[in-house]
Amino acid sequence: MRFYSLDVETANYDLSSICQIGIGLFENGELAGTWESLIDPGSSFHWSNIRVHGITGARVRGAPSFREVYPVLRKLLSENIVVHHTSFDFHAFSKAYDRFNLRPIDIRWLDSSRIVRHTWQQFSKSGYNLANVANHLGIEFRHHDALEDSVAAGKIVVEACRLSNRQVDEWLGIFKTNSK
Repeated sequence: MRFYSLDVETANYDLSSICQIGIGLFENGELAGTWESLIDPGSSFHWSNIRVHGITGARVRGAPSFREVYPVLRKLLSENIVVHHTSFDFHAFSKAYDRFNLRPIDIRWLDSSRIVRHTWQQFSKSGYNLANVANHLGIEFRHHDALEDSVAAGKIVVEACRLSNRQVDEWLGIFKTNSK
C-alpha cells in the first residue's frame, strides 16, 4: 500500500492563495517520507487565516510561489493516489492551477473524510473533522500546520484500512474519485 497525503494552508479566503503545502509518503502502513514548503501566495494575508495557522506575509517572504514548486509537485505526485481530508485541499489545488495557468497534475485524489465516515459509525454524519478523528485515534499533531495535518490524514487512512481490511486503491474504487 503506497499513497501520498497532502494538506495546504491558505493566506486568505481565495483558495488559490496557498501559503503552505505539506506532503507525507506512506508505504506499507508507515510514514516513509515527507516534503513541505512555505509558499508565497502573491496575495495578502487575512487576519482570520493568520489566526488559524500563524503564517504571515513576513514568514513567506522569499519562499517560492506555487508556480515555482509546481514542477516538484508534478514529479512527486503524478499518477499517484493523494489523500486529503475534506475537499478543501483538492479545490485549493484546482484554483491554483487556474490562477497560474498550469495543467492539473495527474493525481488520483482520495478524500480521507469520506473514508472516516464509512469506517467509524460515530463519524458517519458529523464530527469527522481532522482534529476530532485524530484525537479519537490518539494521533498527536499540531493542527493547521500543513505537514502535520497531511501526516495525520495519512495515519487516519492507514488505521481505516487496517480496520476495514481494505487497501487505499479499494477505497478509491468505492468513491470513484479519480479526479485528474
